[in-house]
Amino acid sequence: MAVTRARWTFALAAALLAGSAHASPEDLFGYGARSTALGGTGAATARGFEAAFGNPALLSLERERRLTLGYLGATFDAHADGAGLPGRIGQAPARGVVIGVDVPLPLGGILRDRVGFALAFYTPTDVIVRGRILYPETPQFPLMGDRAQSLAVRMGLGADVGHGFRVGVGFAALAQIAGEVIVATDATGKVGSRVEDQLVATYSPIAGAGYERKSGHDFIRIGATFRGEQDARFAVAIDATKLSSLNIPIFNIAGLAQFDPMQVAAEGAWTRDALTVAIGVTYKHWSAYPGLVEPTILCPASEPDCGALQPTRLSFSDTFVPRVGVERSVGLGAAATLALRAGYFFEPTPLPATLAASHAFDAASHATQPVPTRFFDASRHALTAGLGVTLTRPLSLRLDWSSQLHVLQARDVTLEGGPAGTSSAASLHGVVWMTSLGAGLGF
Repeated sequence: MAVTRARWTFALAAALLAGSAHASPEDLFGYGARSTALGGTGAATARGFEAAFGNPALLSLERERRLTLGYLGATFDAHADGAGLPGRIGQAPARGVVIGVDVPLPLGGILRDRVGFALAFYTPTDVIVRGRILYPETPQFPLMGDRAQSLAVRMGLGADVGHGFRVGVGFAALAQIAGEVIVATDATGKVGSRVEDQLVATYSPIAGAGYERKSGHDFIRIGATFRGEQDARFAVAIDATKLSSLNIPIFNIAGLAQFDPMQVAAEGAWTRDALTVAIGVTYKHWSAYPGLVEPTILCPASEPDCGALQPTRLSFSDTFVPRVGVERSVGLGAAATLALRAGYFFEPTPLPATLAASHAFDAASHATQPVPTRFFDASRHALTAGLGVTLTRPLSLRLDWSSQLHVLQARDVTLEGGPAGTSSAASLHGVVWMTSLGAGLGF
C-alpha cells in the first residue's frame, strides 16, 4: 500500500503541470487588435498600449489617457499524417483577456507633449501559467499550440527627443513556476506528502527607436525594436529520499513553460492622406532555444556522466519574418472614422526537417531504446484583416476587431529512431484561426 500511495503522489505532482505552452501570444499573432490586423507590424505604426510591444518609442505620440479592454481567442487544427500518427493533433483553444493603459505624462517646459507611458497586460481566462512534459514519441506541436497560456505584463516609456527622432524603453514580465514535492513516512508509518510551489516573475528588456519626416503630402516613419529573450521555466523537484532505505534519486520535473527568442524588428511606413502602408521584417534568434525539457535525473557535479537519460537537443535555426500591413481610413461624419485593415506575414519554422531520435527506457529489455522524436512544426502563411471605429463625440472611444488565418505550409518531416535503425515520415498541414477584440475609452 505504501508503494501505491507513493505512485499516486508522483502522478499528482505530474498532473499539477498539465497543459502546454512554449511562447507568448505576442510572438505568435502580434499584440493588440489593430497591430494583429496589420500583419503583426508595429515597429513604425503601433498606437497606444500596443506600442509597449511594437515599439515603446511611439508611446510619445499619445495625447490622451485611455483604458482598453480586449479579448483574444484562437483555435488550432494541426495534422500529422503517417505511419503510427493520429492525423489531427489535439490542442486546446487559446483564450485570454487584454488590458491596456495609455498615459501621456503631464510634464511642462521642454518635455510638454513629449513623453508617454503604457502598461499592457495579457492573462489567460482559466490559468496563470501552464507547462507540460510529454514523452518525445508523443505527437505534438510544441511551438504552436497553447502558446497563450501564461500571464504576461509589459511596460513601456517613450520620449520625443526632437528633430523627428523618438526613443523608448520597457520590459516584459512572464510568470513561471518553481516548487518541491516531498514524499516521506511519518512516525506511524503512513506515507504523506508536502507540496510547496510558488509563482515568480522573469523579466526581459525591450527598446525601440523611430524617425519620422513629412515631405509634401507624404509622411514617412521608420522604426526599429529590440526584444530580449523570454524564458519562463517550470521546475518542480520530487524528493522521495526519506520514503525508505532505498537509494531513490530526486526527480527533476522541469522545462520551459514559455519561450520567446530574442528579436529585432525593423519597419518602414508611408502615409498619404488616409492611406498607410507598412513593410517590415523581424529577426528571431531561435538557435538559442535550449529545448523543451530538462533531464528528469540530474547528474551530480562530481559525476557528470552518471548515465541518466538526456533529452535530445534539436538544432533550431534563426528565422526572418517578413510583414506587410495596409490601413485605409474613411470619414463617417464629423465625429467618427472607420479604418479598414489588412496584412500578411510569413513565419518560417525554426525546426529542422529531420528529427534525431530520442531514447526511452524499455522495461522488457531493461535498457534504453531509440524512439522517434515527434516534435512537429511547419512554416505559416498568415492572412490578417480587421476594422476599427474611432469616435470623438459624445465620448472618445476606439473599437477594434481583427482576425488572422494561419495556413500551415505542407511539409514532410523525417523521423529517426525506428526499429532496427529505420526512419519514418510525417506529412504536416493545418490551419490556425485567431480573433481579437478591443474597446478603448479616452478620458
